[in-house]
Amino acid sequence: MKKIILLSILCITTIYSQDKLLYPKGKLGETVKLGEDILLHTDTNSLSKNYVNSKLQCVNCHRKGKDNRVGTTDKIGTFIGTATAFPAYSSRYKDIISLQNRIDGCFSRCLGGTKSIVNTKVGIAVESYITWLSTGMDINMSNKAPRTPLKITMWSKNRKKFKLLFKKVTHKNYLNGKKLYNTKCASCHGIDGKGDKNFPPLWGKDKNGKWLSYTADGSMAKLPNGATWIQDNMPLGNPRTLTDKESVDITLYINAQKRANYNGFKVEDNFKQIGLKLKQIKDNKDDI
Repeated sequence: MKKIILLSILCITTIYSQDKLLYPKGKLGETVKLGEDILLHTDTNSLSKNYVNSKLQCVNCHRKGKDNRVGTTDKIGTFIGTATAFPAYSSRYKDIISLQNRIDGCFSRCLGGTKSIVNTKVGIAVESYITWLSTGMDINMSNKAPRTPLKITMWSKNRKKFKLLFKKVTHKNYLNGKKLYNTKCASCHGIDGKGDKNFPPLWGKDKNGKWLSYTADGSMAKLPNGATWIQDNMPLGNPRTLTDKESVDITLYINAQKRANYNGFKVEDNFKQIGLKLKQIKDNKDDI
């Protein structure tokens, strides 16, 4: 079974890397290019900025690959093959969702948006770009999760691993996470987590009181999700070098910080979901 999965991944990667994709001609090509620009400049593009209430861009999580295109990374966050999985089952919605539904969830929960992008010019453009990156690949609709087949096995395995590790954390893990963050992350994202023009904010508000980063219900706010992504992508230029414990502690520290609620869902709720109390983790001076 593992050999089959590996061969499938190699096949998908080979299809993409060997055939340099050219933009479609005409109106479709214009729409694909618009989608690419929105993913790169989500909070500033004239069309998408009205759907975003943070200072994040989609490319912050769906990083560029060797071809310098957004979402073509070989790590978690890739868009390659994503469109082949849709329509897909979503445990969050407990229903079958479309690719645009999935994108809409990112805009609302991760980018802090308050308006749906489904069937808008923004939604269609982003869907077109992501679908274009799956050109030539076989449809493989997913009844497990709305994610690319390229990473779904790794994603699931690591989420389970980290969920078990988070159940054992204490205040000491939080303190170590702060120390690790200051030495490994702060040079890009800032001691205060607010980032700068080159690196995304991880928490906090701007001078006008506007939240800068993902909401409490964003994918990265879920502790096992955040640790999985961080370990696979960070530190910048030297990914996959953090140990499981380092990934857990850094994620714990980052996601213990204040951020926007989403439909009543709070930072504390992410900790409750895996049997933790945020106040004890963050403020208690003794082990739990």
